[in-house]
Amino acid sequence: MRSSSGSIVMKGDTSIRMPSADPIEVVRALNAYWAVRPFALVRELLLASEDWDDAVRRFEEAGLRADPIDPDVEVVLDVDLIPEGAAWIGQRGRDQWISFWKWWFEAWDDLQIDDSDYEQIGDHVVVEMHVTATPRGSTESIETPVVQLFKLREGLICLYGVYPNRDDALAAIMVEQP
Repeated sequence: MRSSSGSIVMKGDTSIRMPSADPIEVVRALNAYWAVRPFALVRELLLASEDWDDAVRRFEEAGLRADPIDPDVEVVLDVDLIPEGAAWIGQRGRDQWISFWKWWFEAWDDLQIDDSDYEQIGDHVVVEMHVTATPRGSTESIETPVVQLFKLREGLICLYGVYPNRDDALAAIMVEQP
């Protein structure tokens, strides 16, 4: 089945695959989609989800597509940037992906991302971002630059990292290289 954006939507144990297998274009499309998703609706759907399959079902019912996620996806958060992120180190799989985003979305009343620069290094994509977020129960927004690190395998995200700067993201790539 094709969504209105041209993405191929596959149900069951597989994920949505973006129309292009070019890593930088997959990540660019993913971030563009996240930038326009209705935050409150996404938060509500995620927080109600029990696992990956439940989240995908809820998203589809709401007319939203799920992310192109590898079954063995790993989330890595720089603990200097997000001290509470240490709990996510070494977590793998789609259900953990959903658990991570539930944890992340629960903290905010609003979240906006603006991407500014994309760089592909092998099968990794480094993205410089600016995040504006309002903590739950607050009226004051927080603004911070972050760097996302993605690794793709066959058009699916198998690694997602968040770092305070480009140098730390590049160092993470070097650690992964043999």
